Amino acid sequence: MYATTNVNMYVGPGQAKAAESSNSHSGSDQKVTAQELNGAVFIPIRGPLLEMGDCEGGLAVTGETKDVALRLKGGAIVAIFFASSLGVAIPLLGRKLKWLQVDGNSFLVAKSFASGVILATGFVHILGDATERLTSPCLPEMPWDKFPWAGFIAMMAVCITLVVDVLSTRFFESKNCLGAHAHVHNHTVNVADDSTVATSGSRPIDEETNATKADREKEALHLRYVVISQVLEFGIITHSVIIGISLGVSDSPSTIRPLFAALVFHQFFEGVALGGCIAQAGIKTVTSFVMACFFAMTTPLGIAMGIGISSSYNENSTTALITEGVFDSVSAGILIYLALVDLIAHDFLGDRMKDDRPLQAFCFIGLFTGAIAMAALAVWA
Repeated sequence: MYATTNVNMYVGPGQAKAAESSNSHSGSDQKVTAQELNGAVFIPIRGPLLEMGDCEGGLAVTGETKDVALRLKGGAIVAIFFASSLGVAIPLLGRKLKWLQVDGNSFLVAKSFASGVILATGFVHILGDATERLTSPCLPEMPWDKFPWAGFIAMMAVCITLVVDVLSTRFFESKNCLGAHAHVHNHTVNVADDSTVATSGSRPIDEETNATKADREKEALHLRYVVISQVLEFGIITHSVIIGISLGVSDSPSTIRPLFAALVFHQFFEGVALGGCIAQAGIKTVTSFVMACFFAMTTPLGIAMGIGISSSYNENSTTALITEGVFDSVSAGILIYLALVDLIAHDFLGDRMKDDRPLQAFCFIGLFTGAIAMAALAVWA
């Protein structure tokens, strides 16, 4: 990030008049006053400087400011943990409470809102941060200034996530195929036996075949949600650690406050989306609890790690910029893929929403509202 700051630029005595002349036409903001000192001139100018100082280290921070920042970080750990836990718990409690069930229309609208939040998080926040870090003037010009690395890494992350998605789905299908085959085999035997006594009121073969097909489609959908929930959690955890560290190492209250609010908002709705996928996958209670705990604890853990290394951490160092930039790019690619393919397309192109136009309209409103609301937070964080 850059800030416009007044600095004094040293020029030789022969350049003073030219500088004064060139700046006299730039308006009152650019008016130059020259003061001769031992044959040299210092001209106040306006130019971009790194907010945290030069690439070797940050600006000095007073002890009082550090205390305020530390209190804000402590509050962020508690608030973000609570928001994350609440967001992921609501859909999971829906398995026990009828008014929170994940197959209701209201939850589908809320999930669409959460999908918009995740999409904006990937495109606007994380990919934007990755681009800023990997194009920083503190990095060597070659190769970082010669190629759009953030977009390229995010694109490769999308492709790799697709491969993982396909292979994971195939793995779970093959793992469950024996049971499915046994079911089909037993079903065929029963049909053959019953065919000898068709007059006794047994169901027609085509009805049983349709029932078998419905069962297999239900099983395939269940496996799909299992894959989505696990890949989604991996993507969220990856970027949550980086975001938490970024907040933890900052000693500026003006930087922490908006980031604090943005993280509470987006962690809650990411939790809703993740919890919904876990609940729809029908994952066992213990496993669901472990996945929810991992999600809720990741960002607070990242903040604690950031606090621990804040005294020696330089966010403008080459290592920090490249590491955070690459991880942010990968996280952005994963979240963009999951939001578009596994959440938005999966729900909006499904039979349920296609057959219910009012529900589809409300879900579109939720999607756009979530995406715009999360994108708007980029003004402050």
